[in-house]
Amino acid sequence: MAYNPAQFKAKKKRAVDPNAPPRPNLLSHEKRMKESQAAFEELYHRVHQQAELIESLRTKFQFLEHTVNYIVAKLKGNK
Repeated sequence: MAYNPAQFKAKKKRAVDPNAPPRPNLLSHEKRMKESQAAFEELYHRVHQQAELIESLRTKFQFLEHTVNYIVAKLKGNK
């Protein structure tokens, strides 16, 4: 392979717009991905907890409704 002196020549810098937003880099992208993943996991956990709570409240409501219906039936039967 032949020696090419232009290969090691310093490149000219491009003009930078001072009003432009900062350029994205992989580290900030990865950080946002991890934060998003953590937020989704937290939301999934919260939804799962709320689903369990709704199910327990539904069961409690059905039990109370059954009890009230039983009491009403007994009171109607005594008259």
